[in-house]
Amino acid sequence: MKTDLPPPTAEELAALQALLDRSSATASPAVGDSVGSPDRQMTAAELVEFWRGTGLVAMTTVGPQGQPHSAPVHARLEGATLRLVIYENTVRRKDLATNPRVAFTTWRDGAALIAYGRAHEVPDSIREARQSRSGAARNVVVIQVDLTRIYAMRAPDRD
Repeated sequence: MKTDLPPPTAEELAALQALLDRSSATASPAVGDSVGSPDRQMTAAELVEFWRGTGLVAMTTVGPQGQPHSAPVHARLEGATLRLVIYENTVRRKDLATNPRVAFTTWRDGAALIAYGRAHEVPDSIREARQSRSGAARNVVVIQVDLTRIYAMRAPDRD
């Protein structure tokens, strides 16, 4: 959990709020019933705080035969985009080369978030990483995700 990140800019918060509003307005009935009530919807500022307090998120990609692949990742929220680092030789990287659609989810203390987007590898971002447990050298690559939908729900009041 990184607390040394700079606060979001006004433009980043506005972009994130616009995405949250658009996502809620176009949600399916089941999702809208869960996150559509004003008392449960997170604001952009609340989402940023929630995200910063979350250690890991589950990232899901889809393979060429339609098989899902999920794995925990650390991702940094920057307005309506995510930036994350994955190992160069992961299945997720291969999946993203043919299908950029991704999903993320995380939850804590009754609050939950589901996000969807389109990912792309940041050009020339491959760099050395720490050695694997076996001692083999390995590299990481930066991935940027342009978020297309976010459903973010506050924890219920438990009075």
